[in-house]
Amino acid sequence: MMCPHAACTLTIYLNPIAKMVLPIDSIAVAVTLDTALPVSVERVWGLIRDFDAMAAWNASVRQSRIEDGPADRVGCRRVLVFDDGGTWTHQLTGLSDADMKLQYRIVATPQPMRIPVWNYRADIVVFAQGGEQQDSAPERCSVRWDAWFDTAHPEEMQVRAQQVFQLGFVGLRRHFSV
Repeated sequence: MMCPHAACTLTIYLNPIAKMVLPIDSIAVAVTLDTALPVSVERVWGLIRDFDAMAAWNASVRQSRIEDGPADRVGCRRVLVFDDGGTWTHQLTGLSDADMKLQYRIVATPQPMRIPVWNYRADIVVFAQGGEQQDSAPERCSVRWDAWFDTAHPEEMQVRAQQVFQLGFVGLRRHFSV
């Protein structure tokens, strides 16, 4: 049901101490970025598949710790402290070595959120690159990071997601010295 007033909000009290305000109107957003790296797919996947390693390759992440681990168990959570001071918790929802695909969702956010976001889920996939003559071609791969979420601030959140993804790609290059 849509509220006829642009400023309508729905307040949900989770407990007497914490409360969260959710806009009734939110927009579904998708963000996709990818990059090519002159690094073997095995090396890049080995780093990305470690759910606790994001601080080692993404400059937007200051700290990471795993809860309900180990870091390759679907259902474990990583608690990340970002460059803006926000603490976000991601839950590993899928991990496939065969597909070189990691999936996660956000299960806890800083309160109050600077840019409110709901239903955030993401995939990071590593793909082998190369032509038919792979023996003579340099080792290459590409990484694609997709995210889907709902927000009342689509432009602002899209910019922040792209910033985090780009810092991750720059960090991968730095980590592998390329």
